[in-house]
Amino acid sequence: MRLGAGHALPFVFLCAACFGGGSAPVASTDAQLSDSEVAAFSARIESFYSALEDVPLDALVTYENKQLRECFASPGAFSDYFSALATEARERSFRDTTARSVRIREFHFDAPDQASVVVAFTSVHQRSLRFWSIGFDRHDTWKQTDGVWLIVPEKL
Repeated sequence: MRLGAGHALPFVFLCAACFGGGSAPVASTDAQLSDSEVAAFSARIESFYSALEDVPLDALVTYENKQLRECFASPGAFSDYFSALATEARERSFRDTTARSVRIREFHFDAPDQASVVVAFTSVHQRSLRFWSIGFDRHDTWKQTDGVWLIVPEKL
């Protein structure tokens, strides 16, 4: 079920505020969530993904970022996620394994305590003669545990 007409207008303003007025991500829900619950989730994912922009994804400074670690249930889950993310950036030949842009394309609530998020990571190629943008999309699963939204990484 997509958000109804009564939810659409506040959502447009919420997304414009949370995502800097850029193109807002598409959000939908099959679960009955209040506007404040959706806004809290939106703010949480925006905070997480914006912290990944313009930092080397395979660097110790990123790996030790406390703000990022707080979005995982365990150190192992955090390690699994960042290993996969850094590997993808290296395989795609991101210059300095750094995402120049991290944009949430859409998120969808599968249940009141589970959401799927599609995120676009964009950069420039490691080889400077390849001047065009390159990127990849990630499909992340977030689950709410004890009132806190956490990422559940895929197994490697």
